[in-house]
Amino acid sequence: MFITKQVKKFFKFDKLKTTFKKEIIGGLTTFLAMIYILSVQPSMLSTANDINFPGDPSHNMAFGGIFIATAIAAFISTLIMGLSANMPVGLAPGMGLNAIFTFNVANNGVGYQGALISVMISSILFCIISATKVRMIIINSIPKSLKLAIGAGIGFFIAYLGLHNIGLVGDTAVTPGGSIVNGGLPIASLGNLKTNWPIILMGLGVLILILVLHFKKIPGAIAIAIFVGLGISILIGNLGTSDFIKQNFSHWNGWSYDDFSGFAGNIKSTFAEFTNREIWTSPIMYISIFVFLFVCFFDATGTLYSISEQISEQTGNKYQLNSRALLADSTGTLIGGVLGCSPVTTFVESTTGVSQGARTGFSSIITALMFLVAIALFPVFKLITPAIVGAATIFVGSLMIMQIKDIEWLKPEFAISAFFTIIIMIVTFSITNGIAVGFIFYAIVSLICNKGKGVGIPIYVLDLFFIGYFIAFAFVQ
Repeated sequence: MFITKQVKKFFKFDKLKTTFKKEIIGGLTTFLAMIYILSVQPSMLSTANDINFPGDPSHNMAFGGIFIATAIAAFISTLIMGLSANMPVGLAPGMGLNAIFTFNVANNGVGYQGALISVMISSILFCIISATKVRMIIINSIPKSLKLAIGAGIGFFIAYLGLHNIGLVGDTAVTPGGSIVNGGLPIASLGNLKTNWPIILMGLGVLILILVLHFKKIPGAIAIAIFVGLGISILIGNLGTSDFIKQNFSHWNGWSYDDFSGFAGNIKSTFAEFTNREIWTSPIMYISIFVFLFVCFFDATGTLYSISEQISEQTGNKYQLNSRALLADSTGTLIGGVLGCSPVTTFVESTTGVSQGARTGFSSIITALMFLVAIALFPVFKLITPAIVGAATIFVGSLMIMQIKDIEWLKPEFAISAFFTIIIMIVTFSITNGIAVGFIFYAIVSLICNKGKGVGIPIYVLDLFFIGYFIAFAFVQ
């Protein structure tokens, strides 16, 4: 009884009008909404190249190591948020950020080792900024429309990855006439429908189930759909005999944890490459530090603000976003980098827990503990196929894209910059390029429209860095 009273006092149950039942249900709901990251993250990062063996999958980041890093990083980061900031928020490696890590950094010349080093450096800078007033100064200098454009662009980017994972979009670039010609307009072809139709149907089936559950307002829609898809995949994989079935569907081989050895391997290899000259002479390394810092910065800040507003509406009292929350989420990015995964960020899925009654950091502790429990279930998560993961990725991407409606399209400086941000991300398959071009055009169009004085000095400074990036990149192509 004494402990119960102390817990209620510490987490301010009375002030925030909550109970143990509400906090536990809210914490479990947040975990169910976030759980997909435990399958998506390893699937994506395990395609990240080793800097010394590019193109050799046997030397890529270890699947099991990524899973362990993801679960432990989510556990520690979420626990810190709950205990230090008393907010009902779950943290884990973020969607979009893992795509940047893999495709724009690791597989762009610096390997997963360089990508992890850039995560660590950017997270240290993030912590420093979060401990000062610099965070608010930078936030206030970037227009809301540009922030929304970046989020929407990343949504398109990861949705495209999802379409590829379910087999609906193939790898071949073709011209409008259908022939493959160097220099032709790169149009992604449809996947091999004749061969891949079982995989495509699996992915689309999971996606439809996610949509049904989501719009019926059932908590944990993504997690439920993933496990339903996994069950069907295991059934097909164990009953089927063809090589195609064995390669593309799940096959249960018992409770094995052999892959966990990759956890130490990923970390050891990264620290061993700290003096690798190839990493430090690549312009990708420096631009990625900024990109990780930028995306973590705005994604987490916006999410924390939204959650605090949601709590305010439901309790009837103003819930003040505190500096400890800002520092806790930035600390999470450092934890993720050191453990061997892409940047950790605040999950917008935390709003599902708040909708179920979560108000305090106690619910975050419940969420954190569930990530520890998930480690024991690794053999199950390993069976989740790219098609099932792809469905979840498409859905998350579609949610991110919805914010495009709030961009100020009638103002040319925002319309043009938002357009270039999104289109360049998609056609160059580079989030970095989209952000760079979008920022540059924001300044250019503002000057043309005699609105240059309204552009913050930090934007002009950042544009100089972006221009330097393109110049440097021209010499490494």
